[in-house]
Amino acid sequence: MTVYETTNHNTIYHWATSMGLWPACVRGQPDRIRLGGDEFAAEQEDLEPIEWWRWFQEFDRRQLQLVYDPSKGWFTLASRLAPSGS
Repeated sequence: MTVYETTNHNTIYHWATSMGLWPACVRGQPDRIRLGGDEFAAEQEDLEPIEWWRWFQEFDRRQLQLVYDPSKGWFTLASRLAPSGS
């Protein structure tokens, strides 16, 4: 399994759309972004589609990155920030 990390909007857009995924947020909570259309999502959330520009605006504001395996279709949204030590 080869896993990649990216913050590049163009890469994310092209990978997501090629996988049939779309920009979304949890209904009524525009700061909780997701990629809709994920058949392997652990929980069923009530998602509403949003525009890509709004999705990327929140993606950058929250300092997220896409971690994904292009061969398996697996992905997650993760923080770009290094975890703080205790």
